[in-house]
Amino acid sequence: MKKLLYILVVSLIAISCNQTKKETPNGTYYGTLPCADCLGINYKITFENDSTYSEEQFYQDRNVDPLKHTGNFMVSENGTITLTNKKETDGIRQFALKNDTLQILDNSGKPVTGDLSKMYLLTNKKPENFSMKAKEENKAIGFKATGNEPFWHLEIDFANKKMKFKTMEGDSIVTPLPKLVKPQDIDAVSYRAQTESGALNVMIIRDECIDSMSGKKSGYKVRVNVQMGDAEMKDYNGCGDYKGDYRLHDLWVLESMNGEQMDSKTKAPNLEFNLVENKMYGFGGCNRINGSVETTHNSIKIGNAISTMMACPNLDMEKKFLDAISDKELKFSFSEGKLTLKSSDDTLVFKKID
Repeated sequence: MKKLLYILVVSLIAISCNQTKKETPNGTYYGTLPCADCLGINYKITFENDSTYSEEQFYQDRNVDPLKHTGNFMVSENGTITLTNKKETDGIRQFALKNDTLQILDNSGKPVTGDLSKMYLLTNKKPENFSMKAKEENKAIGFKATGNEPFWHLEIDFANKKMKFKTMEGDSIVTPLPKLVKPQDIDAVSYRAQTESGALNVMIIRDECIDSMSGKKSGYKVRVNVQMGDAEMKDYNGCGDYKGDYRLHDLWVLESMNGEQMDSKTKAPNLEFNLVENKMYGFGGCNRINGSVETTHNSIKIGNAISTMMACPNLDMEKKFLDAISDKELKFSFSEGKLTLKSSDDTLVFKKID
């Protein structure tokens, strides 16, 4: 009986020793993730003893601050580390810890495979020249879009009137920028280019888009159809945003003028800046208006505002508004989702129309 009990105890100890030890992460882990349209994404995540984490992602050649997330994490019985406040569509959310290496897992909880798999391994040693600091803002107006699985990026250069599409594998096509087309049934613009080297069709849809890997939010969904040489047409989907002074590139409604709030009972004036066409469109309170625009790093010059000739009860307000913007160079600034245009005589505050 004693011999049997001894064998049972030894067996239980052996089973316990053979079980996988569940490791709990602690401290900070670093890495540079692959990026379709930049040198790389600097990634940093810190795990605390109270099961909370803080995460930062920085696109190396972008002019924006790092993306930051905080929340709680848990470790499952098989050792998988999960950021519990993230959904599957919110980018990176699962890891596996092996000694001092933290492995990023895909949406199905499996290790990332392929030629770039080593880039999904994080270390607890901070690499040299690892930075989360934004660079000087590039004010040139353009549009950039990216997509994952496979990695690709699109860049539209409005100044030089070119479109360039490239995949991570190195396949690329460059075309002249064709004339913009606005579909009637959707809030979007499209460009369709055909060259001797292939075809590039781009549709930019005004709708919030979330990157499936980084969780980064963009203002536009992008659909791309590409044919390179004699190959078949391929479809790509991703997210994008206007760059440079793209924040102006939107529709804004007047909230106050020289401290005076707009009358809520009447339709307030609005302005829509199209920096691709260097045009301004809008509503003065009674008449439709339009004009040319030029931008610098912190000012916008609005040309002579041309308006329709309708007669309305509130023409005095419209005249004040047009006098404040027509043939004027105004300093612009952004704060809490609002746009302020300021000259030596007037201050106009706008809010964005969603």
